[in-house]
Amino acid sequence: MGIDYKAAVFVGLPREEFDQEQLSGWLDEGDLEVCPPYYDGNSEDYAICGFSFKISRTYGPSELVWDQDALEKLKGDFNKLTRLDAKVWLSPLGY
Repeated sequence: MGIDYKAAVFVGLPREEFDQEQLSGWLDEGDLEVCPPYYDGNSEDYAICGFSFKISRTYGPSELVWDQDALEKLKGDFNKLTRLDAKVWLSPLGY
């Protein structure tokens, strides 16, 4: 078993910007995902919680095809669920 990384574009906010009780419910129900910036980093305050927009297939270079309509839909879905305004993040995804 090794530690692997990918690149991720996520729509959401850092964990620390949520009401933690509400966030726990959304995560337990699978309504939101966590983008840990490094292996075993799910609980870190700066882990991004929201929706994945794009995730690379490997650690190496990966083409990014931008879809602004899909991005705006995810931002709207995030706001509808959380009543918070999502930001777009580029982050390592450790697992």
